[in-house]
Amino acid sequence: MEINNGNKKGLMTLVVINTLLLLGVLASVLLQWQPWDQAVSANTRKITVTGTASTEATPDQYQFSPIWTRDTTTEITALNDQIITKLKELGVEDTQIKNNASRYGSPEVYYSTPADGKQKTTLSITITVKDRDLAQKIQDYLVSTNPSGSITPYPSFSSPKQKELQVKLRAEATKDAKQKAEQTADGLGAKVGKVIEISEGASGGFYPMPIAVSDTSAVSSSKDSISIQPGSDEYSYSVTAIFTLQ
Repeated sequence: MEINNGNKKGLMTLVVINTLLLLGVLASVLLQWQPWDQAVSANTRKITVTGTASTEATPDQYQFSPIWTRDTTTEITALNDQIITKLKELGVEDTQIKNNASRYGSPEVYYSTPADGKQKTTLSITITVKDRDLAQKIQDYLVSTNPSGSITPYPSFSSPKQKELQVKLRAEATKDAKQKAEQTADGLGAKVGKVIEISEGASGGFYPMPIAVSDTSAVSSSKDSISIQPGSDEYSYSVTAIFTLQ
């Protein structure tokens, strides 16, 4: 089968177009990968700095972790049902309550042998809420149930609050990192080049420890609970960056 000149020209044109397209793709890959830059970076001087920024904010989340001890699992089961029912009456939602449940649906229990040799059954419930007034109601009620362990909530920043604070602090931390890099480079007689790598992190600061009791009789003698005062806590954010030195 013979191919006329017109078909030959068309075939050659198609080959040229495909070749050019392939070369364009290869060029795009090389520009993104930049293997020549990676080969140089191994011998390039670098500097690693961490920029930080912090702010004071009021915790918007309260977590309770009371503990109760009874002689039998039957007593613990009844107590669990009573407490959960009351918490829901106060306005606490299912998603805000955690109790360790066994595979049969009753509270999971932890066994310990006290000094008197009698085995006890212990129940722990975690309640996490964001409303301060509700947290106060929860504390007032929990104190009346004669718990052991912590009887005041652990204040913290919720995930949405942390994201809000991070947005506020990210630019400041990044600027601090750049300034530190420039200051150090200047002392070395160099200049800061491009950023090679960057990582971010956050820290919620320090929180006051909840009040804890070991003798439940001390609580039962008084049904009054202290008022919840979350105050303000420091929230910090950091940016660690690696720059090239020129």
